[in-house]
Amino acid sequence: MQFTVDAQGKVLTARRERHMKAEFVIFEDTPGYWFVPYAIESDARATPERYRGTVYSTKIAACRAALAQAVAQGASELHLHGFGATTTIKKESSAKGLKSFVYWPSITTKIAPYHKAKR
Repeated sequence: MQFTVDAQGKVLTARRERHMKAEFVIFEDTPGYWFVPYAIESDARATPERYRGTVYSTKIAACRAALAQAVAQGASELHLHGFGATTTIKKESSAKGLKSFVYWPSITTKIAPYHKAKR
């Protein structure tokens, strides 16, 4: 909540900040990592070829793209679900003024049939 006060310290106005959540699910797939809005997670899991947009080679790249979309939407909070979400994004999110939440990975968002080898 933000307050405007006069010289004597009396509150003139009080304004509540508007909180907007940007929620995404990061999927790990054979071609790489991609994300969709959290609201359509089950549809994207059922038919990934329909919802798979831009595919990123790393988890952090997908998280950064989700962060950029959240900033563009004017969100104050970034919520990341899924197997591809990474806690590294928290620092970058904070630097952009967003509060971030990264939830436990879900195996249901790992679509890749095998574990990708680390390079």
